Amino acid sequence: MLDKPIFSQLSAKTFDIIFVSLVTIIYIGLCAEADMYVPAFPQMIEYFEIAENKTSLILSINFVGLSISGLIVGPLSDCYGRRRVLLGGILLFVISSIGCVVTSNFTWMLGWRFVQGIAASVPMVVAGAAFFDKYTPAKAGQIIGFLNSIISAAMAGAPIVGAWISEIFDWRANFIVILALAVVSFVGTLLFIEETLPIKKRKIFNPISIVKDYWTITKSLKFMSYTLIGVLPITVIILYVANLSVIMINHLGIDLITFSYYQATTMGAFMIFSLVSIKLIDSCGVDYTKNLGGLIAAIGSFGIFYVGKFDHTNANMISLAMIFIASGGAMMMSTFTLVALSVFPDMNGTSMAMMTAIRQLLASGLVIVSEIFFDGTIAPVANVIMIYAIIAIIFYVIVSCSEVKDNKATSAL
Repeated sequence: MLDKPIFSQLSAKTFDIIFVSLVTIIYIGLCAEADMYVPAFPQMIEYFEIAENKTSLILSINFVGLSISGLIVGPLSDCYGRRRVLLGGILLFVISSIGCVVTSNFTWMLGWRFVQGIAASVPMVVAGAAFFDKYTPAKAGQIIGFLNSIISAAMAGAPIVGAWISEIFDWRANFIVILALAVVSFVGTLLFIEETLPIKKRKIFNPISIVKDYWTITKSLKFMSYTLIGVLPITVIILYVANLSVIMINHLGIDLITFSYYQATTMGAFMIFSLVSIKLIDSCGVDYTKNLGGLIAAIGSFGIFYVGKFDHTNANMISLAMIFIASGGAMMMSTFTLVALSVFPDMNGTSMAMMTAIRQLLASGLVIVSEIFFDGTIAPVANVIMIYAIIAIIFYVIVSCSEVKDNKATSAL
């Protein structure tokens, strides 16, 4: 049962449809796990009797779990196959989701969120690696772009759904919905998902070898630079989401439902431009798409920095700046991460794990930094975004110059 799905006699086309559909459902559950309950932060502050800036820990502790687990999950899936690791991760996600539903203690909530993060990293890493097992890099990139659009639509809709659920019921009902999605994901994987990594391509589980692989990846200027740039959009969006509900509801006086629409515009823009990126990659190429995306995201970064300094009570301007970041960021994620993964084509699982760990550690660290400097306005978030954007630009210039030198050296030979 762990090696083969219950329904294993499927045509290649049917498997492809079910595979992408199930991964989409799994990712929707992960997206809901990330931001569906955010509109309920004010309710959770009251229920758990905690300070305003402590709710961001519910997100940051989750990302710590994601980053730690991700580093192990990739190599495990390279050694034991994608299916077994995926089933174990989703089962743990179900268990931790039950914990989040039933807990009445904030410390226990953080504990379950940490476990939920450990579990959530599994489908993030394994599903991405499975696409590169089964499809060509170009096809995998298109599928990932398509999934980004679906996932971002879910992330755009999740806070709206979460706001209505919180308004009608309470914050706990959001975690019940997440639990239901987790159960559907586990059953669907058990029934239909086949193994995508042949036994002959698997590696022997060797901790020393794993450390060496990570060291090889870490030493690569191209991989690390493009990863740092590629994960910027989703990292700063998470930072933004972690702080937004308390700022808008508690300090700007915006009601719960209206706030959910403000939050949804960011992921709505991400969804639209994820689809645009697919067309742009086909018509204009990867380089054009990633450079255009980077330019648009940079404009948004400077924009939100300006708003944070001079117009921090203007919810419309805050939202507009983030729309630019999300729009450009969608194109960046579809291209920069693809280029980063292409650096080590024989280590897809390990590369994806490293990329996921970097993303989650950055998200967790930036959320904690914003918590330290939280003052009830968007300014601390805007400052962090601006610093990250400048660092990303510096790395892009460095790696671009390095590639030009390499190309000249190759031409000379």
